[in-house]
Amino acid sequence: MRVVSYNIQYGTGKDGQVDLERIAGDIGDADIIALQEVERYFSTTGNIDQPAGLAALFPTHFWVYGAGVDLHAGTDEDKSRRRQFGNMLLSRWPVLSSRNHLLPKTGYVDYLALQRSALEAVIETPLGGLRVYSVHLGHVGGPERRRQITALMEIVNDA
Repeated sequence: MRVVSYNIQYGTGKDGQVDLERIAGDIGDADIIALQEVERYFSTTGNIDQPAGLAALFPTHFWVYGAGVDLHAGTDEDKSRRRQFGNMLLSRWPVLSSRNHLLPKTGYVDYLALQRSALEAVIETPLGGLRVYSVHLGHVGGPERRRQITALMEIVNDA
């Protein structure tokens, strides 16, 4: 079983180009894929639905998405559209269930601290059920990450 975890940084490469196909090529033929910093409808990355785009690049995989950030982004054509930032899981095998857990957040004055989350999925593999997490911890400071890790361990232990 090949498992890959990849912070795709909004799909943007070192060259500043948003290229989901390049990311899919880097991932290759993994059985389970955990992605972080996947977004929907942000103007900085072309207002695209990255989860749908990534899912199309892995047509044999099942997928789930969990947003930590969820904002109104309605248009005349789609009044219910949401601007989102979060984690994604793709699996060669069926995803039996999923839950998105919001992690503790610290309100910083001098830094942008986005809401972080842990996307949990139970996957039906040939070896039986497997619980998998795609997690993105905060980047600003150690105290916040320690609180997030403590919360994550409680989530895992209570699963």
